[in-house]
Amino acid sequence: MEVTGAEETKVWHDGNWLGEAVYNLLDNSVKYAPEHSKIRVVVRQDEMYTRIVVSDDGIGIPEGEENRIFQRFYRGSRVTGEPGFGLGLYISREIVTLHGGFMKAKRKEQGLEVAIFLPV
Repeated sequence: MEVTGAEETKVWHDGNWLGEAVYNLLDNSVKYAPEHSKIRVVVRQDEMYTRIVVSDDGIGIPEGEENRIFQRFYRGSRVTGEPGFGLGLYISREIVTLHGGFMKAKRKEQGLEVAIFLPV
């Protein structure tokens, strides 16, 4: 795992709940990325948002699923052998929304990038 970003970032949050949201992103990266691949976490802050980005080199998602993966009980069309109920990203999005933020998913050539945006 590679973690980069601001040494000191301040954002209003509930540590337990926001921790759960970030944990869900990391858990998905571990589940769906090849063994020994790199998972990247980047934390950046600008005038409006603190951004937490988790990216991997896993199976990714097909075009058109970028918003669907945040729906309750939705499991990506490429998910086959991994157990789960399709709740992790839904719960993460709900937590982030209650913090006044939003989430975005971005397809990559190999893998997926999911970002949390929290107001400063």
